Amino acid sequence: MGIVKLIIIVLVIWLGVSLWRQFRKTPDNNIPQPSTSKMLSCGVCKTHIPENEAIIQNGEVFCSKKCLR
Repeated sequence: MGIVKLIIIVLVIWLGVSLWRQFRKTPDNNIPQPSTSKMLSCGVCKTHIPENEAIIQNGEVFCSKKCLR
């Protein structure tokens, strides 16, 4: 009976350590990724904005409709 108890104790300890390691990890999807978008400067207020959010009209860059007017 002694070897069976030892095996059970080892398995319980292994399971506890495995669970502890799993819950201690931080998920990779919670880490914000840096933007790879090029930053542009608004021609009116000089605010820097990502290229995909900029309003480009006649070769000029604007950050919003307010600056576009």
